[in-house]
Amino acid sequence: MLAKSSDRVHRAVLGILGLTTAASVAWVLWQGHDFYRTPLADRPHHADFRDFRPAGRIGHGLGIVGSAMVLLLLLYSLRKRWKPLARAGPLRYWLRYHIFLGVAGPVLITLHTSFKVDGLVAVSYWSMAAVALSGVFGRYLYQQIPRNVLGEALAPEAVEQRNETILVDLAGRWGADQKALDALDRLALGALEGRPVPAALLVLPAVNLILARRLQKWSRAHGMPADGEPRDLARQWVLAARRLHVFHLVRDLFHWWHVFHKPFAIIMILVMFVHVAVAVALGYTWILGSGS
Repeated sequence: MLAKSSDRVHRAVLGILGLTTAASVAWVLWQGHDFYRTPLADRPHHADFRDFRPAGRIGHGLGIVGSAMVLLLLLYSLRKRWKPLARAGPLRYWLRYHIFLGVAGPVLITLHTSFKVDGLVAVSYWSMAAVALSGVFGRYLYQQIPRNVLGEALAPEAVEQRNETILVDLAGRWGADQKALDALDRLALGALEGRPVPAALLVLPAVNLILARRLQKWSRAHGMPADGEPRDLARQWVLAARRLHVFHLVRDLFHWWHVFHKPFAIIMILVMFVHVAVAVALGYTWILGSGS
């Protein structure tokens, strides 16, 4: 009960943050759309130049908030690796905020650039874009790794043992015979086996989407109750079996994703610090400095 309540709180907080960010972005685009559409050479003469240019009142603020969000992303890595934070809430909640920051931060920084990216800062910006896009892909891979309620990765053996317990339950308590269990196995893996990794990853959402209908047919064909606990158990088994199958496919891919993701993140952070240091040295300190 406490876990469900905590989950609702985090979802509500993320919902408020998301709506606030979306409303802010919409307002900036609405107010600055004419400036953003103006050719670069003519922008210094635009009425909104002092507000929406990267060093302007609004543009600079977007850069500060967006950069702060990017830096806050690092807390997720700290939570995973620093033992004193091991009890600071389930990892899945940290990941949700990590994903939100990974989307919102780049969007605000893009507005900060006023859609003009060149020089050294371009290295940081395109590294950020690579990190954000690879993060979306990484999130999809992350979802395929079996985990416990705390968001910690489960060993394949633990998943197999849990699935074996479900099969024993279906057979012992609900009368599922070997024919029904074999059919459940085909239902789970028939569309995935033999496919290369990209094809399996593309097919998985589709086969999960139609799982409820397929389970209804399986239940009717084998004399099982159409709803209730047996179908819930069958659904748990199918989803776990699919995740376990995909996990074996993406395990090496997930490793190589980390190899790709981390260097771009490091480059992004380092160049961002250089960019901020140069801006401050030149007096661009937002509403309190001469660059405003």
